[in-house]
This record gives sequence, structure tokens and C-alpha cells, in this order.
Amino acid sequence: MVGPWLRLLALLGGALAPGGAFNLDVERPAVYSGPQGSYFGFAVDFFAPDPSSVFLLVGAPKANTTQHNIVEGGQVLKCNWNSNRNCQPIVFDSTGNRDFAPDDPLEFKSHQWFGASVRSKTDKILACAPLYHWRTETKQEREPVGTCYLLAGSKSVEYAPCRSTTIDADGQGFCQGGFSIDFTKGDRVLLGGPGSFYWQGQLISDRVTEIVAKYDSKVYSTKYDDQLATRPASAAFDDSYLGFGLNFVFQMAAYFGYSVAATDINGDNYTDLFIGAPLFMDRSSDGKLQEVGQVSICLQRASGGFQITKLNGFEIFARFSSSIAPLGDLDQDGFNDLIVGAFGVDTAVLYRARPVIRVNAALEVNPTILNPENKTCSLSDVKVSCFKVKFCLKADGKGKLPNSLNFQVELLLDKLKQKGAIRRALFLHSKQPSHSKNMTITKGGKMNCEELDAFLRDESEFRDKLTPITIFMEYRLDYRTAADATGLHPILNQFTPANMSRQAHILLDCGDDNVCKPKLEVSVESDQKQIYIGDDNPLTLIVSAQNLGEGAYEAELFVIVPPQADFIGVVRNNEALARLSCAFKTENQTRMVVCDLGNPMKAGTKLLAGLRFSVHQQSEMDTSVKFDLQIRSSNLYDNLSPVAFYQADLAILAAVEIRGVSSPDHIFLPIANWQPKENPETEDDIGPLVQHIYELRNNGPSAFSKVMMTLQWPYKYKNYTLLYIVQYEIDGPMNCTSDMEINPLKIKNETLSREDNHNHRISRRDITAIEGDVHTLGCGTADCLKIVCQVGHLERGKSAILYLKSRLWTQTFMNKENQNHSYSLKSSASFNVIEFPYKNLSFEDIHNSTVVTTNITWGIQPQPMPVPVWVIILAVLAGLLLLAVLVFVMYRPLYSQVKPPQG
Repeated sequence: MVGPWLRLLALLGGALAPGGAFNLDVERPAVYSGPQGSYFGFAVDFFAPDPSSVFLLVGAPKANTTQHNIVEGGQVLKCNWNSNRNCQPIVFDSTGNRDFAPDDPLEFKSHQWFGASVRSKTDKILACAPLYHWRTETKQEREPVGTCYLLAGSKSVEYAPCRSTTIDADGQGFCQGGFSIDFTKGDRVLLGGPGSFYWQGQLISDRVTEIVAKYDSKVYSTKYDDQLATRPASAAFDDSYLGFGLNFVFQMAAYFGYSVAATDINGDNYTDLFIGAPLFMDRSSDGKLQEVGQVSICLQRASGGFQITKLNGFEIFARFSSSIAPLGDLDQDGFNDLIVGAFGVDTAVLYRARPVIRVNAALEVNPTILNPENKTCSLSDVKVSCFKVKFCLKADGKGKLPNSLNFQVELLLDKLKQKGAIRRALFLHSKQPSHSKNMTITKGGKMNCEELDAFLRDESEFRDKLTPITIFMEYRLDYRTAADATGLHPILNQFTPANMSRQAHILLDCGDDNVCKPKLEVSVESDQKQIYIGDDNPLTLIVSAQNLGEGAYEAELFVIVPPQADFIGVVRNNEALARLSCAFKTENQTRMVVCDLGNPMKAGTKLLAGLRFSVHQQSEMDTSVKFDLQIRSSNLYDNLSPVAFYQADLAILAAVEIRGVSSPDHIFLPIANWQPKENPETEDDIGPLVQHIYELRNNGPSAFSKVMMTLQWPYKYKNYTLLYIVQYEIDGPMNCTSDMEINPLKIKNETLSREDNHNHRISRRDITAIEGDVHTLGCGTADCLKIVCQVGHLERGKSAILYLKSRLWTQTFMNKENQNHSYSLKSSASFNVIEFPYKNLSFEDIHNSTVVTTNITWGIQPQPMPVPVWVIILAVLAGLLLLAVLVFVMYRPLYSQVKPPQG
């Protein structure tokens, strides 16, 4: 028999999972406490000496007793199960140790752990002390043979089958008899001694009547005629601990299964199992593991298998579930009760079984197909489409139950709608989707029913017409009024759900089956096959959506927007395009535009709409953008269209230009009152200021990240200096270097000479040129200084500017051989776009160049001519004439409004 039980426990141990409720009153258990440190609760059982009397038996193996010179002899206490919970010790043995002679003890009862095991059957109680020691006269060593006491009626007798002359380890010297005990149906005692025969263990069984009849307090080792006992086996079975537990417990090290009990706890005529795991650890609120113990309650089902529920302990290190005992029906309510020991805190916990109530419930909806056009009910003088909801209850049960049971019934219309959503149906009397009702049901009586009217909202108030309207009913027992005199609450049958639901459907224009099957199609096109990054012109998608089947309810167009695009809006200035209602949203990191296509999108509907997007490059790997489009509806069948997509390539386009100017663009020589210096110290000592300004501008639309610009500057011709660069400045993301030193003479930039009043700068139209040749001095004829500039990131519409500040080396042009000639000094700049900030995108070579000219001219500056006197007199007279005309024009309207009085 042991093998099948072990296999069952192993199966349960691997399959435990949280289960449903059961009928033990776990919220209000009766807690019994014993002396501190006594291990009260190490063993538990119940005691029913007659049908009208039931008690709890609790072992306290470390309790002190009144026995003479005995320390922690151990006790078994008998406790009332009712409200006073009074516990009294049962006296099995009141004597101290027996001696061979004074100071020569025969037995050792201190720390014997009496009460470590206890069992009862009718009026008999068997309690044992497995650590009881004794010795023989011939040996001084004391051995833990164990002993028990049997209380039959009012007579207490000792039962020590392992106390024999063979007290060595190979015999019964370490028997520890009574470590586990039980009564059989044949009125025999069954005792386990796990230490016999080198801890192979031993089972011993004797008849109760023979134990009582042969008891003699003067005889230490009694022989029983009808004894059944296992014998020594081969050495292979050493340390097997046979008899460690008689409830088919396996492997103490596993702890699950340390204690086992069986009874029908819920009154369904199927035996249920209770399995203890006293070292079970659970996490506390702070996440730390704590040893609290656990009982696994395995309720056997009629269909086979078990429903598992776990009952955790309440204190750490309590060894909760180290002992379990089914107590039978303590309170005579028709259900067996359970006691669990927790000796670590000297406690035993009584769980009373709650009476089970069986409820039959019914819910009806009529009609189940709701026609929104069939409006037969009135709501505030408005006709509405209505239907009826009927709900019923019937209750019965086993055990002590009141004749009337009170239930709270809750009804909810359109249950599946989320909280806050519009519920499509309401009760007519309250205009609310919920209804509460207190119903009093007679135990074992007829079905109690009630009926309510409900109505369907107007179709304009909701969108969902396809989803069934779920009518939900839930009932709860009023436990307070159903409790018995002791406060024990009944419980509803766990195998019958306490709720139910029915469904009603809205009538649709979808044929006889009321099931719509649309045929949805979507397509997309655009005239933009290539998108230039940075372009302000948005991408416009022209979307065609149509339904070639039956009505599509809550139809919506879904456009999955790639990360490179942003939704701008719907095209509204085109009469050929539908003005859809669209919204941008993000779900699970998916960006999308959702547009309403109608509810329903009727058969044959075709819509054309335009959606506008801005596009940019999100990452360096992007080379194109892709939009996925699909129509979705809430129909049960064919509710999706095939996915359409539009893909456009990303491209680069940058209109980069370079332009320059000379300031001034003409210089007139000679300069009045200017004398050359052999060693110039200031800029004015060299000559007039000449600036060439170069601007590199990006007209877009795409930005660039790197441009190389090269400047050629004419600085010398036939060993004569032309334009001496003093310094250069930059504005924008530009860095420049030159192949020659700038301002090698270290000329100071302050002006020491007279103020430059621009007398040497004149406009081209004011020049009276001196006849002679114009000599062009550029990099083709003169020696040039080279400046190389790297321009960084430049967005559309931005510029990088290079200011070249120089002085005309006037002495060169004052030489006799250079006088009376005109010169054209030309600098040049060119650029080449090297890099764009968009990776993996190809681009064409972009380059250009420009030339800036400064003209040097020998000529005569014309003197300003004085204004003739007659011109001044003529201008004054013209002004006076104009003033007179204005006065005359303003005076005439004013005079015409003044009339003489009438006679």
C-alpha cells in the first residue's frame, strides 16, 4: 500500500498550484496555545468518547509535569472545541523513574518527548514518548527504546513493545517506539520504531484488548501472543527508517509530505488530502523569504484529479503543518473539521468546515435580436427599442443553515465595455446600465424570479453595432445573516460559478444571418517618387478606400507612419477629395494616422482622400520611406483589407552658390597728400583699404556637412607687392589656412595719419579716365597667395562668409613705369561639396567659382560745381505758388457751407 501513496504524493508535490476557495473557515480559525517552549501542537487529534462529546487532543512533548524528579516529561492535553477553548492535561503516568536500587535507575523519563505522537479511537487514546530511555541490570548504557500509554476508558496502561533484553543497535535498542502510531479498523494498535535493527525500522501491531489484559506494572518486558512485527532485513536496508511515519510520509528531507491526513472536508462524498510542508518558505512584504509552513489541501473531484488550495502559516519558524489531523464533524454541521499544529510557537489551529450552499441561478433575455427601428417602449415621451431581462435564484444546502437566505444580486448591461465607455443598453426605470436587488430565498424552496425592462440607446450615441451586448448577473450571499450561533459562515458551492451572462445582438442590414461580410480595398499613389531631404513641400498621398461587400462597421483607415515622417493634415482645398476626420496616435511605439470611414461604411462606398506628411532622414541608414495602409472594421468576418504600401526614395538636392564683392570696387590714384614711407608702420602708411568679401550660401533644400573652398589672392607682380593682406575674418562654420604668412611685416592696424575721408574712393560713373591700357593682374599673371577653407554643416538658407582685409600697396602703382595705367586686380574663389550629413545617399558633384575685381585707375576727380543763383530763386517761387493753390482749394468748401438766415 505504501508505494501507490508515495507515487500520489510525488505527483501532487510536482503539480501544486493555487486553486479556488474551499469550505474551511480560514479567516476565523480557533487558535489554542500551550505553555511556552512545550512544543504544544507537535501532535494533534480529536477524541470522541461518545456521540455527544468531542474534544481536541494536543501533544506537548517538552511540557513539564508533576512527576517526581522528571524534567520535560511531556503531556497530552484535552481541549474543548467551543468558545472557551479550555485545555487540561490527561494523566497517563504520574510516577517518576523506576529504580533497580536507590540511585540506580531502570528508566529515564526526563526529555522523553511524551506527547510527540497521539491518536484516538472512540474512547481510547494512545500517546507515546519515542525518546524514552531504559537499561538492563547487566548494562549501564541506556537506550532510546521508546514507550507508549494506552488510555482505555478510565484505565491507563503502559505499552512498550521495544523494551526487551535485545537492546543493542542490531536489535531494538534504538527502536524509538511510538515515533508514529495509529489505530486500525480491526481495533489493533500500529506502532512505528524507525531505529530498530541499525535504523532499518520496524512496524509492530498488537490487539488493544491484549495490551490492556496483559499489563502488569511490575513486568518491564511483556510478550504478546497476537503480535505482528517486521523482522530484520539484509544490511542493504540499514538507515531506511521504516516506521518513521504511518501516514505514508516520504523523505523527511523533502518536507513536503512531512504530515498527511485524509477526510471528506466539503461533504461531496470524496476523500480529500491534506499534506503538510512545515519548512515551506514564503516571501514577506519586503521580499525576504520567511519560513512559515504550509498545508496543501487537495479536494478530490468527481471527474477525477484534485483541485489544489494552499493554506500558509501565520508566524515564522512555527513549524506550521508539522502535524495535521481530521477531527470529524466537531460541531455536527455535516462537515468534517481540521486541526493543524504549529509547535514552534506552542500553538494548534482549528479550522472549522463551513456549510456549503448550492445555488441554482437563471438569466434570460428576450428578444436576443434587438431591432433599433422597432421602438415599442416610451422613455420620457420618446419611443425606444426595448427588451426584457429576467433573473432567478434557488438555494439549498447541507448542514446548519437558516430557513431564509439573503442574496445581493447585481445586474450589468453591456458588461464587456470598458469602464468609462458608453454602454449601449440601459434599464428603463433608472436609465442606468446597472441594477442591484436584495433577494430573500427560502432554503429548498421554489425558484424566485424577477423581470426588468431595458432599452437600446439611439444609434447616434454609440459606434459599436457588431459586438454582442452582454447582460451580466452576479449574486453574493449575505454571510452575516446566514451565520450560525457560533458565528460560522456558510459558503457557496465552489464548483458552481456565482455569476452568469447572456448576449443580445443588434439587428444589422446584413441579410438573414445578421452577419456582415464586407470586402475592403485600399490603394495609394503620389506624384512624388523622390523626396528631397529638407524640402518644405510636403509629401501628399492620395488614398482610395472602397467597400465592395456588405456594410463595414466602425471602418477606419490605418496609415502606419514611418519614423522619418510626420503627419501634417488632410488635404481640404480640393473638392475632389473627401475631408476625412483623421487623428495621429501612438500604440505600442507604432506611429499611425487613423481616419474614420463611416459606421457603417456602406456597400459600394468609394472614398478618395489626400494625406500630407513632412519627411526627413531619421538615421544614417535611411534611404527611403514606406507607408503601410489598411482598412480595419469591427466585423467578425473579412474585417481587414489587404495591406497597401507606398515607398519613396530619399534624395539630396543642394543649390550651393558662391559670390563675392570688392569694397571699394574702384580706387583712384594718385592719392592727395599721400607720401610713401620706406618702412611702413601702420596700415595707412601702405595705402587705402581694400576688402574682398566672399559668401558661400546654401539655398537648399538639403543641408551639407563639408565644403572645401579655395581662394587665390594676387599679392605680388614682378617683385612688386599688389594687395597686402592684413587679416581675414570669418562668419559661420568655417576654418581657413594659408600657404603663406599673413601680415608678415606685422603692420599695426591703428591709423596714425590723417582721417581717411574716402577722397580716394569714387564711383565708376564719376571717373574721368586717363587714357592708357588696362592691365589685368590675376593668378594667371601675378603671384598668388592660396587660402584653403573648410566649411562645416550648413542648413538651408544659411551662409558662411570670408572677409579678406588688405591694403593696396600704393608705392607699387606710384612708380613712374606704373603710372598713367589702369589695373584690374582679381582674386578668385572656388568650392567643392565634399560631404552631406545623410549617409547611404548618393549625390552629384557640386562645385562652382567666382572672381572679385578691384579696379585701380589713374584719373582726375571732377570738382563739385556750385548751384546757380537763378536756380535757387526759381525753386522758391515754385514753392510759394504751390502753397497758394492749396489754401484756395481748402477755403471754397468751407465758405459754401455758411448760409444767411431766412427772412
